[in-house]
Amino acid sequence: MEKKRLKVFEAFAGIGAQATALERIGIDYEIVGISDWFTDAIICYDAIHCKDEPIPELPSKEEQIEYLHNFEFSKDSVHPSKIDKLDTEYLEKLYIANKRTKNMGSITKLKAVDMPECDLLVYSFPCQDLSTGGKGLGMKKGSGTRSGLLWEIERILSELNEEDRLPEYLLLENVKTIMSKSNEADLKEWLSFLEKLGYENDECMILNALDFAVPQDRERAFIVSHLGSKLNVKKDIQFKERKYEFKRFFRNNYKIQKYKNEADIAQLNKTPSREQMWKINGRELNENTTVRTITCNMDRTHCAALFPYKGAKGNSYRRPTIREAFLLMGFTEEEYERTEYLDFSYRKMNKLIGNAIVVDVLAAIFRAMFKEEEWLYD
Repeated sequence: MEKKRLKVFEAFAGIGAQATALERIGIDYEIVGISDWFTDAIICYDAIHCKDEPIPELPSKEEQIEYLHNFEFSKDSVHPSKIDKLDTEYLEKLYIANKRTKNMGSITKLKAVDMPECDLLVYSFPCQDLSTGGKGLGMKKGSGTRSGLLWEIERILSELNEEDRLPEYLLLENVKTIMSKSNEADLKEWLSFLEKLGYENDECMILNALDFAVPQDRERAFIVSHLGSKLNVKKDIQFKERKYEFKRFFRNNYKIQKYKNEADIAQLNKTPSREQMWKINGRELNENTTVRTITCNMDRTHCAALFPYKGAKGNSYRRPTIREAFLLMGFTEEEYERTEYLDFSYRKMNKLIGNAIVVDVLAAIFRAMFKEEEWLYD
């Protein structure tokens, strides 16, 4: 069988969990492009995935700005940002990252005519308006909500259809409340649109990271769509026993200085509100430790977990370190360490990793999707 390279486009790419999952299972793949407007995410994606790519020659600051003006970016992931207001060092990182990741900027500005050919389109659109932690504004077409950015994918697929260039595979990921009564009509409208294009949609899968040997109680919704035939991926997904290797995920050997330093950064002061957090989220670090869902803010009342800790702020407790959060999202320690030179704060990194997808879950889905395809053959 002739070997093919799977061409992948990551919409709402974040830090690239999809690319990491494909790498894990040995698929011969190529990320032909990504779309994201959050500058921190683009820079972090580059650090994780493009470290071996040559660094493009840096033109003048004015030329960097001129190039980046071809795209729309956001420094806070909410509002458009003015590129010429970025400091020189950050501007250079963004210029390099945008080139190396083949980023095409905001999904709202992306046109199909500019997109390269791809076999697989993954779209993990914003969850804020669907999440129980949000305001429940939903994803209705024309609503203008962040979750409503789903309908930009409708526009892009319609344009690709006109060019006879539809991807063979689609993978949707979002929070499980996409299946709630309040979102039922919008999801049905979306799936009906895909069917009109010729896609067959698998049933929505609610998958929990706990069932893939990851000690994080994180349920997410996934929908696989395939041109011309239904894949029925769930029946081929390999679930694992809920037993976890403690040492894979937690770093509490504080004799190692880097782990001690990271724990100090993750430590919280003993305030009344944090005492309440401890009562809700307190955990002992041991072989049976699991955490709740890692969110974009591990300093909220219902956080992933708090652990007892005696550190720089005395005897109190700490959140998971960013290193541990990376491990609990299925990234490796080496992949985390590729990001350290960025010198992003705990809060910045927490936002990035909280928005990611658990790599182990994606890897299981991709194994099932491509079990009979030539991309899996060496």
